[in-house]
Amino acid sequence: MSDLFDTDDENEKETPCASFEYQDEKKNVFKNLVNDSFTAMQTSFDYLLKTIERNPDRIIFGVDKIIILGKLATYSVPLEGLIQRMRNPYAGGSGLNSTTATFKGKLDGKEASVCIQPDHQNVANLPGCDVLDSYFLMLLNDDKFIQQERHGPLRHSLLNLYGLSASPASEALKEFFDVTMEATYIPGESVVEIKGTNGWKWRMSDANPLVKGFTIWFKKPRQRAWKKVVQDTVEFEYAYHYEDVFSVLELLSDSPRVLVEDETYASDGYFRKMVGPHYSPLEKRLIADENNEREGAES
Repeated sequence: MSDLFDTDDENEKETPCASFEYQDEKKNVFKNLVNDSFTAMQTSFDYLLKTIERNPDRIIFGVDKIIILGKLATYSVPLEGLIQRMRNPYAGGSGLNSTTATFKGKLDGKEASVCIQPDHQNVANLPGCDVLDSYFLMLLNDDKFIQQERHGPLRHSLLNLYGLSASPASEALKEFFDVTMEATYIPGESVVEIKGTNGWKWRMSDANPLVKGFTIWFKKPRQRAWKKVVQDTVEFEYAYHYEDVFSVLELLSDSPRVLVEDETYASDGYFRKMVGPHYSPLEKRLIADENNEREGAES
């Protein structure tokens, strides 16, 4: 907004002046800018109301929140933080970041936080109600936006909410896994399968309620049955880095290659030790690493 006070000639640098005429002119410019922003806000609010009025059965009001019935989940937007941001953009408060998702058609039970950004590159220059209108439309059409690469937070939120079990989000997630990761999602088994390197295949699941993370199996070339290699990824050395489906799949898609090379921040010590007995190049690397550590300690 700073450029709004610049002169028309980009090569001419304006020099401020203490004269009444100059100060009065700048005051009027400021007044007009504020009035224009109010007008834009009112116009954007009218569009927001039209969106709400066009969807009376899917955008509804609770006691202290706006409830949006998405196609994959139910979203609750607290009114207090939202209005506070509009009333005073400099005030604190979580605003849209405090939106929560619950099971489709439900308001109680398990919740997952939702933090997604509207589809506008120039969002900082838009009236607040334009941003809110865009946000509501995204949540109404969550089945479409979940496919878009930049909306990872929405995918994470719905996977945190439903897990890998069959859910209203299953078909949308199945398509995303297939198209972007070449992974096969089997909702009925709460499983995702993905190809690794060296002819290996991997399978992960969150079906066991006693497992806090994910269980992992593998198949080597010409191996018919799945072999369990990790009971619970919570045992990983860097478990905090592998808390979600996508980070685990990324690791599996590059394994066992990455486990042998042990690339920084691309592997995990616990996982290497579990896979080592089943893959001789990795087992040799682990033995060599242990010998080097022993020799280093003795010298």
